[in-house]
Amino acid sequence: MSEVELKSSKKTKRKLKLHRTDGSFGFTPHQIASRWGWHVESVRRAIRERRFASIIISRRRLVPVEEIHRVESEGLITRAN
Repeated sequence: MSEVELKSSKKTKRKLKLHRTDGSFGFTPHQIASRWGWHVESVRRAIRERRFASIIISRRRLVPVEEIHRVESEGLITRAN
């Protein structure tokens, strides 16, 4: 199991353990846009503004599953219906 440091804002850093039993680590901006009903550029803007943590793995920007669950559970996003 390895650890990755995530920057969720300019002031805070969190470490996330990379150990998933299902083989997945995170969501791409396209997957998040589909999940939340957002436009993909809105997701990318939120990542650039560091509204939630992300990481680059093999040249792909991913938002960890745990971060998506945290954002959804804390009510920090508005889903389009």
